[in-house]
This record gives sequence, structure tokens and C-alpha cells, in this order.
Amino acid sequence: MAQPKLKKRWKFLIYLLILIAGSASALAYYLIANNAPIVSGQVIRNIKYKDGLDLDIYLPTQNVYDKIPVVVYIHGGAWVTGIKEGLNFNRFNEAANQLRKSGYAIISINYTLATSNQSPFPSCISDATDALKWIQEHATEYKFDLNNVGLFGESAGAHIAMMVAYSPTINQPKELPAIQLKYVVEVYGPTRLKDIYQAPVIDTLYSALAQLPNGLRGRLDLPKFIFGFDPKQDSVRAQQMMETYSPYNFLTSAAPPTLIIHGDKDRVVPVDQSIKLQAKMDSLKVKNEIHFVEGADHGFAFATPEQKTILQKWIVEFILRNYSGR
Repeated sequence: MAQPKLKKRWKFLIYLLILIAGSASALAYYLIANNAPIVSGQVIRNIKYKDGLDLDIYLPTQNVYDKIPVVVYIHGGAWVTGIKEGLNFNRFNEAANQLRKSGYAIISINYTLATSNQSPFPSCISDATDALKWIQEHATEYKFDLNNVGLFGESAGAHIAMMVAYSPTINQPKELPAIQLKYVVEVYGPTRLKDIYQAPVIDTLYSALAQLPNGLRGRLDLPKFIFGFDPKQDSVRAQQMMETYSPYNFLTSAAPPTLIIHGDKDRVVPVDQSIKLQAKMDSLKVKNEIHFVEGADHGFAFATPEQKTILQKWIVEFILRNYSGR
């Protein structure tokens, strides 16, 4: 009787191995077909830049400069999800590849995410600052050009990038890196958290949560994860937190040049967030550039292939224009 059971186990093991191999092949095909940055040039992965957090370095695929300019990429995910490898699965592959061909390194970082009853703030912001410190400390080893470092984030990652760039002395570690950021590329990033919290999409979320069982409701209560407490039960504290972590509030004339890209039908981060940010930049005479993607929702859902192509051009050209030669 033992032999048939053994055969079944072997059959199951073979099936499992075939399934894993098939999944790996499908993933490899996806990465190659979508021209993911990880399939080109040298990528140094999983470098620890602080306890529990790693970064990946996508080195240039063409040697253009004696010292390598650096783009720090910060992934999105509503501060509750996302990974540094997301650079290979999103909308900006062509921009990343073109920048590497132009002699740039792209550094993609992990950062602290929200957990049950634990807000990601201010840790996610100080994490990005610590990544800059790591770049500074290892500039000689990797030939990084500290005079040409910029931030590029989407959604929550854009929010973090703006907080680092616009409020270097607020909610930051005491030892700040001696890096003067050359630019910020912010793609549909939240700039005024109060307006996000009061947006219709949050009311819709609360209405949907109310229909769920208690156990499931707690695991999907996004505002509670982000605040670290129930904002409806402590509105004063929630208001203070939203003001503290709104990049708009810290924008000054010293802010680096900023590229803003936003879908004009965004239902998660209303396009008005970017419009108000750009208006304040103009009033402060901060160099900026803004582009709206007509008909596009958050994540550029519903954008046409042509629109997605032009996005790459906006990003690459803005970053290259802000290179500082010596």
C-alpha cells in the first residue's frame, strides 16, 4: 500500500515543480516583453542601507559621465504596500531604461509601510533620508555624483519624495545628508492630506467597510492603517497629523525644481492636489513643470498607449535638463 502513496507524492511533486517552472517562465517573459530595467545592464540587489531595509542599484548601461548621476525611485502603494522591485512592473520602464542609457543610476528603495495600529509616519520619510545618507557615504565606492541626485516617486512615493525635498528639517533625522537635491519628479502624489481624507473615495471606502464582517473590516481599514488609530475617534489628532505630513505646507522658495504629472480623472488623489501645488510654486517662483494626462485615472488607468509613451519623454527630458555640469 505504501508504493501507490509514494507514486502519488512523486506525481504531486513533479506537478508542483512544473507549476513553479511555468510561473517563473511566465514572469521572465513578462519582464522581457515589458522591457523591465532588471533585464538590462548590471543591477546590484538587496543592499542593506539601514536595519530591515534594502535598496537596489540599477547601474548605467552606457558610460557617459566620470561620476554617475543618481535618480532615487520611491514606489507607491498608499503607504501600506509596494516593494522596491516594483520599478520593473510599473509604467516607467522606458524612462528608467533611457536614463540608464544616458549614464544615470537608478536606486530603488524599500521603506517602512503601515502595519496594524502602526502608522508609517514619520518612519517612511526618515527612511528615504537615510537612503540619501547611504548614497553619500558610498559615493566613492560606486562613483556617485553627489552634485546630481534627484528624487522620483509615484503616489505615496511622490508624497515621501516631496516631504524629504521640501521639509529637510521637519520630521527628519538630526543628521541630514549633505546632498542638495537637483529635482523632484512627483507623479500623482498627495500634497494636502486633509483633502485626500475628505475626498468622496474615502466616504465610499467607509461605506464598503461597513458592509463587511468585523474581522475583515479591520484588515481593510486603510485610514486606520495610515493614521495608526481610528481618525474618526480622534479627529483633533488626525487633523494635526494631516497638517504635519502635507508637503504643500512646507513648500518654500528653496524647493528644488519639480515635475508634476497627474491624470485629470484621478479618483484617488484628485488632480486639484497638483493644481494647488503648482500654483503655490509659481507664487514662490519655484521652477516647475506640470503635465495633465487627459482622461487618466490613478496609476494612469485608461491612458492611451500614446499618452503612456509621452510620459516617458516628460520624465527623461526633465531629469536631463536638470543635470548640473561642472
